[in-house]
Amino acid sequence: MRSRKGVTLVSTLVFLFIVIILVSVSMLTSLSNRRNAQDALRTSQAQFAAEAGLERAVARLWHQVLAEASSPSVVAYQQALDRIGLPNRATLPNLFGSPQALSDGSRFVVQVSRNDTSSPSGEPIVQLTVISTGTLPDGTTRRLRQIFQVAQAPFPFDFPFLTNKADCIFCHLEVRSLDALRGEPNPNDPSTWWRRVKVGVLESLVMRDNQEAGTVHGALLTRGTVRQQYSGRLEPSSQYFTTLEPGQTRIRSTTRQRPTPADCATPSHCATPQNLYYNYPTRNDLAAFGNRFPDGELPDHFPLPIPDANGNRLIDDEEWLAEVRSSLENGNASYRAGNLRAAILVNPTRPDWPSGGVQTLDSRTLGLNPSHVIIDGSTTPITLSGTVFINGDVVIRGRARGNGTILARGNVYILGDLVYDCGQDNSLQPCDYRDPSRLPQLNLIAGGNMLMGDFLSIDTFQAENLNLLEANRLQLPLSLCRENPQQPGCGSGARVDWQESPLYRPNLALTEVTNFNRSELQRWLRDSSYRPRFYTYGEDQVYFAEGCNHDPANYNTYQTLTAGARVHTCNGETSLGSVALTEAQVAFLQTMPRYALTSSVFDNATLKRLWNASARTRPAGAFRTDGLLYSANAIFSVIQNGRGYNLEGRWDLRGALVAADTGVLAPVKLDIYHDARLRPRLPGGQQAQLNRGVWEVVGQ
Repeated sequence: MRSRKGVTLVSTLVFLFIVIILVSVSMLTSLSNRRNAQDALRTSQAQFAAEAGLERAVARLWHQVLAEASSPSVVAYQQALDRIGLPNRATLPNLFGSPQALSDGSRFVVQVSRNDTSSPSGEPIVQLTVISTGTLPDGTTRRLRQIFQVAQAPFPFDFPFLTNKADCIFCHLEVRSLDALRGEPNPNDPSTWWRRVKVGVLESLVMRDNQEAGTVHGALLTRGTVRQQYSGRLEPSSQYFTTLEPGQTRIRSTTRQRPTPADCATPSHCATPQNLYYNYPTRNDLAAFGNRFPDGELPDHFPLPIPDANGNRLIDDEEWLAEVRSSLENGNASYRAGNLRAAILVNPTRPDWPSGGVQTLDSRTLGLNPSHVIIDGSTTPITLSGTVFINGDVVIRGRARGNGTILARGNVYILGDLVYDCGQDNSLQPCDYRDPSRLPQLNLIAGGNMLMGDFLSIDTFQAENLNLLEANRLQLPLSLCRENPQQPGCGSGARVDWQESPLYRPNLALTEVTNFNRSELQRWLRDSSYRPRFYTYGEDQVYFAEGCNHDPANYNTYQTLTAGARVHTCNGETSLGSVALTEAQVAFLQTMPRYALTSSVFDNATLKRLWNASARTRPAGAFRTDGLLYSANAIFSVIQNGRGYNLEGRWDLRGALVAADTGVLAPVKLDIYHDARLRPRLPGGQQAQLNRGVWEVVGQ
């Protein structure tokens, strides 16, 4: 019995000992967890104080400084930072002068360093490195770092026509609001008045001397030169008109009148709305205008659809893929991810209009991989939703539904009418343009060039009866026509009064190519820091126009980038002198980017065949396009009058036309009806914008 009692006692003591150990461990663990929780709480409180410092820094460095700036531009923001004692490459150890106390007893100190840079295109960027240190009364600290970047905000597009260089397009042009399709304005009934439109020309506007130059029902905003083509007079053609009275904000009458130019070099001249502005101010000039543009924003530089981050005037793989991927990840404010449904051929071996093959495709398929496509909405309408990136060239025609954007990395060829459709399912129905709120919306954007109409046929000169839909009517490259101008494909060779022999010359599109190339050379010779880019047609050879002539000339007058070729300084078509290119200059120019009007995928003959197929089957009437037509480089178009076509020499565009260079001819009429709903946010605007990086912990 005693041994049993002893065993029981020992067991009890062992059990009690184990319990004591477990209780002790539990108490120690509890104390440790409590201490860790208290440490974590103090660290969190210190971090909250540091985060409060970052938010207070936003209020001081952004909202207050911008309010103190002379204008909302980046340059004015830089000047305002200078005034508060934060010049470039300086550091303020304590932005607020002393530690800032919070109600819970914590405090924060904010250090900020400034480092100004610029984009490759020269736009200023302010980078602020902000370090906020939060501290508790017991000394617990947390340090956070965040990068603030102040740069130009996207530009809200609201122009029916915006370009750097306008050449030839101001012939038979009329620009007005879609309101015009409701009927004429009644001066006594404000409900019938049209919205005024604005046309912007950023560098150079050429109008033919005292020839019909069109009407803008609103204001023409210009920088650079407004020049008559032949005489060089610095004024618009005497046959350029407006319907806007100075001071008005809407169009009350369609009575045409001569514009009254207002030169903004004297700010008081532009104090009220005008119908023609010279020297329209840039963002650096706004102080003299009460820190506001006199008639709304006009970008300092042509706004590109995809930012050129490295300034090489090309859309590189990194730039393209970054834009596509941010859209696919729903992180792109300008281009919301979407899809299109249409009869479409992708990378066709023998390009032709698709006979069927309706597919639904998106940017993941077309934007991430090389994709050259033909889209035909003539039978089944193209249905768009959001943005579809296409990593190549696009050929398109037909009807369009939905609300979206097609953004091609290469060229866009509109080889047939492209109009809205307001039907349902398989039922096609024309739209009522008197009610824009019910219309589809199409943004058609080219990272290369945009070309439409009969830009490929030979020059006819005075050969009125020549049928351009027949064989041997395709314009050949310049090198071939210089060797043998009499061959088919080099023009009609029609004689005129001032020519003793037939004149063979390039067509309008090829002539505009050589004119714009000369313009790029002229600018580069004036400013060696400028990076030119050139256009080519059918061959990898850069040709430019000799002398100062704008109109088509004999093939043998055009020059290439060779040593000794002369580039002229011009006043109209009068040469003021010339400079011969050196071997070193030519070697540099040969490395500059080139944009081909046609390619190996969609060559000249293929595109002419596709255009002819559309032209032969379309109903008679003006060439029709709807939507925003936007090219990062050039828009070339020729709309024929007769010569086998039923286009009547007319082009009816209901939307907007935006391109760096515009070489367009509609010999009877070009009507642009502005669709004010088409207002994509395009990079390159004037307002300063704050971008904040993700904050990171740098110490505690």
